[in-house]
Amino acid sequence: MRVESANDVFSGARLVSLATIAATPHLHDLPWTPGHTVLHVSLRDLAARLILEADNVADDVDHVLRANTSLHLAEQQTGRRDFVRCTLADVVAGAAPARVDGRPVVFSPFGLGVLDLAVARLVMAYAQTHRTGVVVPNFLPAFTG
Repeated sequence: MRVESANDVFSGARLVSLATIAATPHLHDLPWTPGHTVLHVSLRDLAARLILEADNVADDVDHVLRANTSLHLAEQQTGRRDFVRCTLADVVAGAAPARVDGRPVVFSPFGLGVLDLAVARLVMAYAQTHRTGVVVPNFLPAFTG
């Protein structure tokens, strides 16, 4: 399916992954709902106002609140960081719920390579099932035991 805008994406999907090369926020208003989950992989797409409206989960709070990420900009704007509700480790350990009512969840993974691996596995499985994509021979080095 081809869409023309971020609004179209958010209107048509509840799970959205933002993976851009944006250096500054470019999304300032979205038609998101409390049912949305946003994987904010590129970390600089969402305006501070959107971050402050969201239920924010991070892999490492200190790490993600630096380098002018969207969350860092929100911290600079407000002078606080309590808008980050918890870490992914808190959710996995059962110390915090996966989401709270009333707000879309934004997960900001600063350096969480396991997310990249999980998404890559889903993409690979989809490509294999639908017989699409390109196999690059000898892309990985040969491993010897």
